[in-house]
Formats: sequence, C-alpha cells, structure tokens
Amino acid sequence: MRRILIVILLGIFTSSWAFSQSGNLSGRVIDPETRQGIPSVLVSLDETQVLTDANGSFVFLGIAAGKATITFSAPGYQSKILDVEVKDDTKIGEVEMLPTGISADTQRIPEFNLEMLDMDNDARSENISGLLHSSGDVFNSFASFSFGQAWFRVRGYDNELSPTYIGNSLINDAETGRTMWALWGGLNDATRNSTYENGLRTASNTFGNIGGISNIITRPSAQRVQTKFSYSLSNRSYTQRTMLIHSTGLMANNWAVTVSGSRRWGQEGYIGGTFYDAWAYYVGIERKINEKHSVELTTFAAPVRRGMQGGSYQEVYDMIGTNYYNPNWGYQNGEVRNARVRTMNQPVLIFNHYWKYNDQTNITTTLSYMFGETGTSALNWYNSADPRPDYYRYLPSWFQDPEIANLVRDRWVNDPSSSQVDWNKLYQANYLAATEGKQARYILENRRNDMTNLNLNTVINHRVNDNITINRGVELSNYTVNYFKTIEDLLGGSHWVDIDQFAERDFGQGDVIQNDLDDPNKVIMEGDVFGYNYDLRQQSGKLWISGDFSYRKIDFFVAGQLSTTTFWREGYMRNGRHPDNSLGQSQKHNFFDYGLKGGATYKFSGRLFLEGNIAYLTQAPYMRNSFVSPRTRHDVSPGLTSEKIFSSELSFHVRAPKVKARATVYHTEFKDQNQILTFYHDDFRTLVNHIMFGINTTHQGLELGGEVHMLYDVWLQGALNLGNYRYTNRPQANIAFDNGSRPDTTTLVYLKNFFVTGTPQTAGSLGLKWVGPRYLFVNLNVNYFDDIYLSFNPERRTQRAVADMAESDPLRAVITDQEMLSGGYSVDVSVGKSFRIKRKYFLQINLMANNLLNNNGISSGGYEQLRFDFEEQNVDKFPPRYFYMMGTNYFLNFALRF
Repeated sequence: MRRILIVILLGIFTSSWAFSQSGNLSGRVIDPETRQGIPSVLVSLDETQVLTDANGSFVFLGIAAGKATITFSAPGYQSKILDVEVKDDTKIGEVEMLPTGISADTQRIPEFNLEMLDMDNDARSENISGLLHSSGDVFNSFASFSFGQAWFRVRGYDNELSPTYIGNSLINDAETGRTMWALWGGLNDATRNSTYENGLRTASNTFGNIGGISNIITRPSAQRVQTKFSYSLSNRSYTQRTMLIHSTGLMANNWAVTVSGSRRWGQEGYIGGTFYDAWAYYVGIERKINEKHSVELTTFAAPVRRGMQGGSYQEVYDMIGTNYYNPNWGYQNGEVRNARVRTMNQPVLIFNHYWKYNDQTNITTTLSYMFGETGTSALNWYNSADPRPDYYRYLPSWFQDPEIANLVRDRWVNDPSSSQVDWNKLYQANYLAATEGKQARYILENRRNDMTNLNLNTVINHRVNDNITINRGVELSNYTVNYFKTIEDLLGGSHWVDIDQFAERDFGQGDVIQNDLDDPNKVIMEGDVFGYNYDLRQQSGKLWISGDFSYRKIDFFVAGQLSTTTFWREGYMRNGRHPDNSLGQSQKHNFFDYGLKGGATYKFSGRLFLEGNIAYLTQAPYMRNSFVSPRTRHDVSPGLTSEKIFSSELSFHVRAPKVKARATVYHTEFKDQNQILTFYHDDFRTLVNHIMFGINTTHQGLELGGEVHMLYDVWLQGALNLGNYRYTNRPQANIAFDNGSRPDTTTLVYLKNFFVTGTPQTAGSLGLKWVGPRYLFVNLNVNYFDDIYLSFNPERRTQRAVADMAESDPLRAVITDQEMLSGGYSVDVSVGKSFRIKRKYFLQINLMANNLLNNNGISSGGYEQLRFDFEEQNVDKFPPRYFYMMGTNYFLNFALRF
C-alpha cells in the first residue's frame, strides 16, 4: 500500500513540475480510408478547445508541457481520446477518426457490415432494446450483437424506453412507444451514421427517456463520400441480400446527395415454412443555401412481405425432433404456403432546416410525415374444427386412452403431413359448404393497421461559452392508426357473413351477434372490410430544456421536460354487443406529465471517470394498454393514470490506450403500469378482457464491459449483465366480459416477486479479438445466458385458480410458480479481410458464424397459454409455447467500395 501511495505522490509531483513548462502541439485529423483531412473536428485539451481547418489540421500554442489527454469529436465520427507527451514543439502527425457505426473491433478495417440479428423477425423483435448503432461502449457492443441473439434487453427495458430519432424526428410507434426497426431494414449503409447517449445521459436533440437515446443522422453532407455495392449470403430469416449506396458529400455546387437501395430475399429461412421478400430505398438531398442556412429532404421505405414463425409446445418439438418446428405452414398443390404472412410498407418523409444563427447558436427545425400499412394474415373459421395442426386436442397428451395416444404419436412422428396446415382439407370443406349454399367454413383474413404520423420538432443548441451549453426544444405529434380486417382469400368458399360466432353461441340470434348493426348479416367477399373498423388517435406535445456544464475536474448536466398527451377512439361500426359505446368518437383522455434528470462526471484524470445520473419522470399510458377492447367499444382501463418512473445509475469508466472498461450499477422503479389481455376464459366460458392496473416493477443490476490489450495485437474482451427484474406488488385485475353478458369482476393477482419476462437476466460473454496486418481481423466469443423466465398467465396466480386447495398441496406450487427456461452456452466467431486495390478501391469479405456448437436448447422465450382449466386445475391441458435460439447460423458479406 505504501508503494502505491509513493507512486501516486511521485506522479502528482512530476505532473505538477511538467506542467510548469509550456510548449506547442499540432497535428492533423484524417479519415483512415480516404486519407483526407476532416474539417470542423472539435479538439479538446483540458479547458482549451480548437476546431480543425479545411485540411483537418489543428494547433495548440503555449500549453503546459508534460502528459496530456486530447479528445477529438465530430459529427459522423466516433470520438477519440489520445494521450501524448507535450514538449517544446510536439507534432503528433495524423490522427485517424473512425466513422460512426464502425465497431471498435474493426480498427484498420474499413467496415464490418454483418447483421447479427434479423431485426425484422417476429413482433418479439420490437422488444429488443434500441442499440442498432454501437456507441463504442464495449458492453453496448456485446448487448447489441452477442447477447442480441438470445433476445436480450438492456436492463430488462422494453425499447419504448430507448427513443430512436431519424433525422431529428422521433420514429417510435406512438401507440406502443416501441421502435419499429423494420422501417429502415436493409438500409444499413445509409443509416449507420448516428449518435447515441447511454442510459440517463442528456442529448443535444431531446430530453429522451431512461434507456438511452439514438439519433440516426440523415444529412447527406455528413455522409461518407462513397459508392458501395455489397452481396450477402445467410441462413437466417433471408438467404440473400444486395445493397447499393452512392453518396456525394457536399459538392462544389453546394448540393449533397445520398441514394441507397437494397433487396433481401429467401424461399425459406432457418425456420421451416418461412420466406422473405423485402425491398428498400433511401434518397437524401441537401442544399446549402449560404453559410447560415441549409435544407434537407430525406425519404425512405422498406416494404417487406415475409412468412412468420409460430412457437409451439415442447411435446410437439420432441415428437418432430427439432425445436424449430413452425405450425403456420403446409403444402398446397406441392408448394409451401404460410398462413401467417406479415406485410409492411410505411414510407417516411423528413424535411430539415439547419440554421446557423450565429457562432454560438444553431437552430434545427424538422417536419416529418410517416404513413402506410401493416397487415398480418391469419386463418379464421366458422362452425368447424380448428385448422391449426398443433391444436391441443390433436396432441397425444389430450387422449386418455393410451392406445389412441400412441396412434396419434406415431402419426406425428412418421407422417409429416400431420404437423402441417392441411390446405386441401380447408378448400374441400369450403367447396362442400358452397354446394349447400352456406358460407365458407374457413377463410384467410388480413388484419390491418394503417397509420399516419405527422411530427414537428424545433431544437435550439446554444453554446454559452467554453464550459456551458444550453439545449432546448419542442416536439409536436399528430398520430392516427386505422384498425380493420379484410378477407384476403375465401379459400374456395362462396362468401362470409359478418357476425360474431362467440355471441351467436352465447345468445343465439338477434342484434347482439352483429358486428355492425347498421349493416346486419352483411355478406363479405374478398377484399371487403368486416369484423371491426376503428381509429385510435393521439396528439402530443413536449417542451424540454437541458444544460451541460464542463469543467476541468467535473462535468454535470440538468434537464427537464413538460409534456401533454390526448388520445381517443373513433369507431366506424355500431357493434351489437355495445351499440351505444362503439360508433363515433369516444371521450378524450388527457394527461399532463413531466420529467427531471441530472448527472455528474468526476474526472480523476483523463483516463478514470466516475459518473452518476438520476431521473424521475411520469409518462402517459400508451393506447395499446389503455382501451379494454378497442375492436368493440370505447371503454378504457379502470384507474387509467400516468406511469411513474424513478431511475439511477453509477458508473466507473477507464479509458486508457490499452484498457477500456465500464462498470455500472443501476436501479429503476416503475409504478402504475397497465396490461390488457384478451382470451377465452374456461371458467366463464366466454371471451374476456383481463385488465391489470397499478403494476409495479423494479429493475436493478450490474453491467460490466471492457477490453484489455494482451500481446501481438490481441485483445481480451468481455461483458457481463447480472440483473434482478421483478414485480414488487399484487396488482388489481378487472375482468370485463367481451360480449357484455355479465358485469365486470375484480380480483387480486399474486405477482409480487415474480420475474419480469422476455429477456435473459444473466448474460455474459468472453472473447479474443485479433487485429492483424493488412486489414485482417478475427473475433472469437463464448457467451452464456441464464435466468430466462416464461411469460405467465395472470389468471393462474389468483385465488380462484387454487380455490379449495390446501397450502401444503403440491399442486398449488405447480399452478402458481413461475417457470424458468433453459439457458446455456454458445460460441461465435467472425473473420474479416479487406483488400485495398490501387489505393482507390476496397474489397471487403466478412464472415460471422453464431452458435458454432449448435446448442439447440437455449430458450429465447415463450408464454403460457391464457386458458386455464379451473374445474380440474390441470396445468397440462393448455401447455405453454416456447421459442428457441437458432442453432448454427452464418452471415457472409462481400462489399466493393470506391
């Protein structure tokens, strides 16, 4: 200990002596690929800051001699920290700054353009936290890629808590708050230029939330000047991909243009019965009017059509012999046909005006408009057997007679057709119904939600002096989504009648069975709207301000926000179960909210930092969790109120030439959350809306991430997340009968200490990175996932579910306990090589392979069915459905850039 104190004291003494001298420092900042200087880079040395000139050069005059830490930052490039020894006249030569989006793993390698995850996968991908663009933080890089394949969510948050902006405009879905990554799928090169603020930190363009803030920069003048073509092969959701981008940068005529396009396709992905067909385009045009004003227009879209995967039961997986069985498809006339097909086409238009008001103030105004359609097909049937091949009544476990059960099992094992949708059977049933003049028994319907979203933002960035920056802005939004469904295919039937079959079963005939009382017994043909038709509308506004203060030993910030939200429903059908509460506009629901956050960073030196941040905010409930049954009526959840969030984090950072690390502890509390589920209730024998409100949860844990230089350009890298995400109370639940046949009932749900689901709460990775000569690199990682929990049925955690059951009855625990899913290890490897041809062209070849050991037993999630046998209290009657992490999969990419 004494030796350490002596070393520290000597270091302080020698540093003080060194800084008593003075010297000059100069250099040049360049792009490592173009070898051209980067203008307007902010170069900071202690409290002194300069900007590079048009050639990327900078100079400091008369600074203290000795050891110094320099920070380089510029839009479109990753920040860089450099330690130097300042003498009389020090020239550090050329400093390379990597463009934003290039991983720290690929220094000296122009690009590493591999899609670890297909972000367009099932709707579950919407829960994935927003880290598409790495901030350079080691933990975030692992969370995005290595952990992402197990559907890891940073700190257990839904990505609604991590707002994503594109071109300064919020892109998150107003109805759910979630980022829809598919909006710009296939446009990797055009959208790789971004900024990202981790956790509770402030941002220059918004107040944000608690899960980090991303802003994808669309400005063509900030894009890398390039023409690039790439071709990829994979065995994931799609099997082939092509991409093309051309970006001019700011030309002599003061115009800048970026255009990009791609196609991704595959007849069948990793999961059987799936297909993929997606296109994408991107056009960005900027005009520099003069030294103070520039305008930009950007438009992009990524239309996609893909066959979806469905989870199934473990009993089915075991019989089929694979955990990747998909019940959504079957053969029709010898060709694969998937019943669950997702289509999406939502173009985005963004207009930006950049105003350099003076040397200290910039004003950015953004107007954006997003519109388009999303649809998902699904089978529907009337007075007929369930067409799903893995319906629980078709499984061996349903049959009590062992001989029958064995016969059914043999058929599943030996006859592949028994595990598939029997399209020919559906057509035959409809043909027979048509000959009798009856409506179709089976149809394929398309469940649509078409939206429009108009946003207006203004941001003012004002640099008061070298130490203080004030950012403020306003955000306005007007959002509408239209929900309806149409008949996509009558499957050979003659017609369909627009009535509710559950109501017909419960009530017989009469007005109550009509989906639209103003057009009773409507005959529906292909393309016609039926069932439901309504809008959800929302108007919102935010006013925010933040202040950043930077000094020699400490940086700190404070930020605040005021917001208002109004939403309502407008129905276009007078529903027979709710004739006075379904047509026209509902009551408008208004919420006024606020947010406060602040933080400070203490700089022990240019390499060691201690950071602490804290936030408290309220936010309006999202429409998806507010309306009880928007398909049929206006009603909202009882006790509808704003959610309250408290969050804090403490981080220790190390940034040295051979060591880069972060350790963070965090604690977040959520209060007054809502959840609405609709399902068939076996005790009440009808469809119900299960509304839980006043839900409280706590998320706390530890994040560790770092890399250490070993020998011969070999780096040791690692990341670890230890989380504890739990429910902390017993929320109330209101059970509303969808057909209005009974009055609502209220119950208590025993969820206290249950785990939050949908993510591994423990995740770790350890790897080696070798950056070799001539643009060569190799990465090898071993990953571990654990503490993954099954999404649960709240009805099984009520007093009714265990009525008349003794505390000591072992069945009680079987009914109420939460199931932990299987974790495990996986191994990933990535290899890349770039070839520089005639100092003008770059040919890049990258290969990434995941789960090399083909571990098929790692669960990525699952859910209990919402049905439960209350009479027999039999949990196996409606078994849960599971998803599993993909086995060995790869992504091979070739790119040519010039």
